[in-house]
Amino acid sequence: MKETKNNKWIAMVIDRILNHAETDWNMDIEHFDWVPGVGLYGIYQAWRTTGETRYLTFLKEWIRRHLDEAYAQKTVNSTAPLLTVISVYEEIGGEHLRKVCEDLAEYIIHEAPLTIDGGLEHTVTEPVPGFSDQMWADTLFMVCIFLVKLGRVTGKAEYIDFALRQLLLHHKFLSDGHGLYYHGYNGAAKNHMSAIRWGRANGWIIYSTAAMLEIAPDWEGRAEAEEALRRHADALCKVQDADGGFHTILDDPDSYIEISATAAIAAGVKLGIRIGVLTEEYLEAAEKAIAAVISSIGENGDVGGVSTGTPVMPNAQAYRDIGICPTLYGQGLAAVALAI
Repeated sequence: MKETKNNKWIAMVIDRILNHAETDWNMDIEHFDWVPGVGLYGIYQAWRTTGETRYLTFLKEWIRRHLDEAYAQKTVNSTAPLLTVISVYEEIGGEHLRKVCEDLAEYIIHEAPLTIDGGLEHTVTEPVPGFSDQMWADTLFMVCIFLVKLGRVTGKAEYIDFALRQLLLHHKFLSDGHGLYYHGYNGAAKNHMSAIRWGRANGWIIYSTAAMLEIAPDWEGRAEAEEALRRHADALCKVQDADGGFHTILDDPDSYIEISATAAIAAGVKLGIRIGVLTEEYLEAAEKAIAAVISSIGENGDVGGVSTGTPVMPNAQAYRDIGICPTLYGQGLAAVALAI
């Protein structure tokens, strides 16, 4: 096992996933959907950083048990585990892994519903009314990093091109014009619905942007995406709490500090620095955010201060009232931040 300064915290966070068999929605890893998907990605990044073999063993066994479930419900959100699948394929091979990834990618780029503006409509497995003509920040993490990585691994440029178009579309339609991003955009109504600068949405965006820039080094539109990343980092530094965390409504200091947003933002900023798009001047803000994440980790490895699943809510008070509980995406995003 490779030693890093955060190994202790990574082990606590990941062991909380590996050593428990829970069936509640927020912590049940034994199904194929976005919540397990983010948890799996955290385990993968923890393995890359620490070299801990049992993390990779868990991922291989999870994929063996669940990969064929990818075909059960084809949605934006339920694509999320494939980011880890293609990452594991890149390490160990396995044509069945690649085939499932390509099958689902073909669905996404040719059949998945698009909004009136050409963005991926945010689709989910939960039995809720659809989000017709809505683009959500979450989509970049759930689908687009996977497509860029798959395109690089397979040499199929159409996957990369589609994902990067989605990145720029989401930047365009979710931007508040001052560096931060709204949770969602309704193309039919041509508005941002409740127009809330939701913390985790901004976490999804900054991390996904940095990750896609890392994987795809040269493409038309890269300069635009790099500038958006810099503007985003600037704007985020201005709303960071003195203790390092970020509020669930970024520009509302009376809303609670939300740790999954804090972790994703820290991860995005640190990755942006690593790939040379952000300068070292942002490192202090990222390290303060990581310190806030570490301070939220309980003795049993629970990452505290994480809001439960959050659709685009009708108003600011509804975001303030979203409940807090341990979640796989909280664990996963914390691991990603600690592993960079």
